[in-house]
Amino acid sequence: MVFVFSVLFGAFIGIFFLWFSSKNAVKDHPELRIHVPEGAESSPEWQEWAQENDYKLNDKGVWAKGTGMLTSATEIRFEGNDMLVQECINFLLGINRFAINAPILAGKPVRMVKIKALNKLMAQWNLPEIVFGNPEDKVRIKN
Repeated sequence: MVFVFSVLFGAFIGIFFLWFSSKNAVKDHPELRIHVPEGAESSPEWQEWAQENDYKLNDKGVWAKGTGMLTSATEIRFEGNDMLVQECINFLLGINRFAINAPILAGKPVRMVKIKALNKLMAQWNLPEIVFGNPEDKVRIKN
């Protein structure tokens, strides 16, 4: 009985930590906005990269990978010459979206792999590498 309680308590603490840190990231680091070449979304480099990395275009015009249930999902949107990259964590009651390079511990190893893949695309477009942000680089959004 003590073992079951300990496991449940540990799971609760883990989920709370994930929720709290991602909630702060939503406020401090809402999105990663990258200025990309004109027509980047229709470029052969993007199409090949998206296919290789399992990103699918959904009916909302968002390129998505994953569901956010067991691991975080990633969403990429194009707005003009900007590419917006967000990590999404689904808590059943809502989805927390924040910049993929936000300096939080939640899901960092998975996000590092995704950033490494994105950096290959950045190199093809002759753009600077994406790096993890510093906790001091906050963008405050007032509620």
